Amino acid sequence: MFDNSVEKTIILTAIALWFAHGWYLNERLKSVHAKLDTVLGQFNGLREYLYEIDPQFDDERESRERLEEHMSATDSNDMFAGMNDMELIRKKEKTGTRTLGTPFVSPL
Repeated sequence: MFDNSVEKTIILTAIALWFAHGWYLNERLKSVHAKLDTVLGQFNGLREYLYEIDPQFDDERESRERLEEHMSATDSNDMFAGMNDMELIRKKEKTGTRTLGTPFVSPL
């Protein structure tokens, strides 16, 4: 099939270049993914900040505060604080309302 050594050299060079090009593109794609992860992390920080100051989440913050007080206090009377917090979150998720853990964009 390959009688001439020039043909063999051309074919082997083409295959080597093809693999090298694939490796190079893979390395560049890793760099792009790292940059996108950084940007998405910054958007998550923005989400946390905006949700922190939004009065829409006051009920959820109060519920979590009651739960934290119950967990840290030895003589707390509110033994259903955790259950109440979970019910509030489930109710908000069921109605489609945002919670403190809701991302800006839904995952793919």
